[in-house]
Amino acid sequence: MKSVLETVFTAVLQFLADEKYVSLEHYFLDGTKMEANANRYTFVWGKAVSKHKAKLQEKVHTLFATIEAAEHQEEQEFQGKDLAELGTGTKISSVKLEQAVQKLEAQLVETPKNKPLKKAIRKLRKDLLPRLLKYEQYQKLLGDRNSFSKTDSDLCE
Repeated sequence: MKSVLETVFTAVLQFLADEKYVSLEHYFLDGTKMEANANRYTFVWGKAVSKHKAKLQEKVHTLFATIEAAEHQEEQEFQGKDLAELGTGTKISSVKLEQAVQKLEAQLVETPKNKPLKKAIRKLRKDLLPRLLKYEQYQKLLGDRNSFSKTDSDLCE
């Protein structure tokens, strides 16, 4: 293969010299090096986003089940209503999750010493809600593609 490429290169160079397109008196070699930013961590894969979003929604459902169980134990003391269910088989959007967190925060104002509720709210605010927003944004950017690069500025604008 190398010999074939050398032969083709030589033939093309000779043709250009014969037709006076190039002069073989001087030649320059460009040694420009450009930084590449396309490693495997800059791509977002559609299947991975869907898988991680599903796992995240399962964690949210589990967390709300834990909250329900804690509230059920304290129901006699506070005589309050249970947390409004998001639905066990439904998809959780960031808007629904934000509304649920706001309801939980309102309950926390009424019972500020409820440590399991504080912990759940902190986990929702600091971890689960931001990740869900990120996954929703990625799915919006993906559209009907399988993947995209985080470094693609045209796509991310």
